[in-house]
Amino acid sequence: MYYLKINLIYFLILYKLIEGNNNNNSFFNPIIYKNCKSNFEIISVGITECEKSERCEFKRGKEYSLQIGFKPDKKVDNLKTLVWAHLGDAHGALTRFHVDNEDACIESNITCPLMPNKIYWYKQSVLLLQEYPIVDLQVNWLLINPDAEKNDKGLPTNRDVCIKFLAKVKE
Repeated sequence: MYYLKINLIYFLILYKLIEGNNNNNSFFNPIIYKNCKSNFEIISVGITECEKSERCEFKRGKEYSLQIGFKPDKKVDNLKTLVWAHLGDAHGALTRFHVDNEDACIESNITCPLMPNKIYWYKQSVLLLQEYPIVDLQVNWLLINPDAEKNDKGLPTNRDVCIKFLAKVKE
């Protein structure tokens, strides 16, 4: 019996090490999200310091990081990051959210070109400024071809990666 317990402990430690190295997801908590018509397969989405709940809570003045695991179905030469937010809920005012680095192929844990059927782990950090309002919102996070067509609201009609999740900005 003792031998079985030791082997089980070693197995669990080894599993956690392998799991952490394979998905590079050590510090990211999985979140509840919806896929919003992504062309690519979404593997997982995680955010630092967000417990798995209906709505991630973010404090002004803190920096948070997002990770999206995805698998392209074609070769990708360039990707651009776009972030939009519906203030209040999905029907609230739509506003563009600034990110410092819109080139998803630079300093975001992925390097273009991306190859088909390989899993990539995109990462982006965002500082929530003190001047941001305290509000509930729906965040739409997109990775798109920079040359993608846009509709009359300026949103891309073709989304390589698109996820949305609920958030709350608080004091």
